[in-house]
Amino acid sequence: MNVGGGEDADEVFDELLKKHGKVVYRKGDSKPPVAEADDDAESLSFAVALAKVASDVKAGDIRVLFVKPLVYWTRFFIIATAFSRPQIDAIGSRIRDTAEKQFKRVASGDTKPNSWTLLDFGDVVVHIFLPQQREFYNLEEFYGNATLIELPFDTQSSFRN
Repeated sequence: MNVGGGEDADEVFDELLKKHGKVVYRKGDSKPPVAEADDDAESLSFAVALAKVASDVKAGDIRVLFVKPLVYWTRFFIIATAFSRPQIDAIGSRIRDTAEKQFKRVASGDTKPNSWTLLDFGDVVVHIFLPQQREFYNLEEFYGNATLIELPFDTQSSFRN
C-alpha cells in the first residue's frame, strides 16, 4: 500500500477500512476534566517511581517528560542513560519488577538489552539509551515542547550539559 505508487489516497483509505473496520467515537468516550487530571496524577506518580528505580540502578541524566499534549498514545516519557548493555538490562529488569510488584503493571516492549530499550506501560513509556544512541535520537529535542517534570531526587551524573 504505497500512496506514491499509483494508488490514490481514497483507495488506500478504503483498503484500511476493509482491513481494520470503522472507528466510531461516542459522546461518552471522553472523560470529564477532573477524571483526566486524576489519571494524569496517577501516571505521574508511577513515572516518578520508575524514574527513581532507574536512579537507584545508577542510570544517568534521567528525564521525565509530560508528553500528553503532544501525542495521543501516552502521558509521560522517562528517558535515561545507561553506560553498558548489562546496565540497560539491570535498569529494565528492576523497572519491570517494581511495576509488576508494586503497581500490578506489565510492560510491553523490549526484553533483551539493546542500545535503546523501550518499556511501554501505556501511560508511561520508558526509554533507556546508551549515550551515543541517546544523543543520536535526541528525544528531548524532538519533544522539545514537552513539560520537564522536576524530580524529587538526584538524577545522577549527566552525560550532557
